[in-house]
Amino acid sequence: MIYLDIAYAYIQKADEYLKGLIYAVAPIYKPENGDYQDVTVPLFTTLHSTSESILILLLHGGVFDADVLLRTLMEGTIKYCFLMNGSEQDRKEKYEEYKVMLYEMAKLEDHFKSTEAIEIIKKYSKNSTKPFEQDILDELTVSALNSKYSSKIKNKIKSRWTYKNMLKELAENDSNYEAQLGTLTTYSMMSHFCHFDWNGVFSRQCQIEDSQEKDANIWDTLHCLRVLSNVMSMELFRIAEYLKKCKVPLPNVEKMALEILDFVLQIDEYNNKIIEENVK
Repeated sequence: MIYLDIAYAYIQKADEYLKGLIYAVAPIYKPENGDYQDVTVPLFTTLHSTSESILILLLHGGVFDADVLLRTLMEGTIKYCFLMNGSEQDRKEKYEEYKVMLYEMAKLEDHFKSTEAIEIIKKYSKNSTKPFEQDILDELTVSALNSKYSSKIKNKIKSRWTYKNMLKELAENDSNYEAQLGTLTTYSMMSHFCHFDWNGVFSRQCQIEDSQEKDANIWDTLHCLRVLSNVMSMELFRIAEYLKKCKVPLPNVEKMALEILDFVLQIDEYNNKIIEENVK
C-alpha cells in the first residue's frame, strides 16, 4: 500500500469541502447575527486556515506534525463552540473573559517573561533585547493589572477555559458533545508530540525505523485518516454552532454539512477496515 494511493483522494475531497464551506458561508460576519462577532468571526476564519495547513502537511506525509496542529485546532474549535453557547448573559460573560480578561492576564504574563528574558540575555550575551522590550508594560499598567487579577481570579478563569472544562460544560448542556469527551485522551496524548518528551520522540523514532519494512506506511495511512476525520469533525461542530446563531437561512451550507458528515463516516469505516485487515 502506498500512502498517497489511499490518502490523496480523501485529502483532496476534504480540501474541496473546506473551501466550499467557507465560500458558502461568506460573508461570515453578518450584522444581523448580533454581538461578539469581533471575536467569533476571526476565530472561525483562523481555525479554517489551520485546517487547510493540516491538509497540506498530510499531503506531504507529515502526519506527526499534522497531529501537533490538530491539537491546536481542537482547542480552538472547542473555544469557538464554548463562546457560541449559552444564554445571552452567559455569552456576554464568556466574551468579556476571552477578549478582555484572558487577554490582559496574558499581557501581564508576557511582561514578566520578557523581563526575565532580557535579564538572561544581558547576562549571557550581547544580543539585542529590542524584540522582548515590545512586551514590557509601564509600571502603572503592571500595578493596575496585578490589583485587578488576584491569583484566585486568574486560577478560576484559566481553569474554566481549559480544554477539559470547556468540553465538560458543553457536554452538560448539549448531548451532541458527549462523544467528544473521548477526545480528552487524544488531546492529552498529542502533548507528547508538542513537547518532544521521550514518549513523543520514541513514537516518531519507531516510525522512522519501521519505514523500511514492507507495507510500513499502512500505519502512516491510518494516522493520516484519523487526523483527517478529526479535522472534518471539528469543522462540522463549528459550522453547526454558526448555523444555530445565524439569522439568515443557509440551506446550501446545511446540505454540505450533511455531505461532510457522510464523508467523515466513510473515512472512519475505511480506517476500521484497514485495521481489521492488518492488525492480528
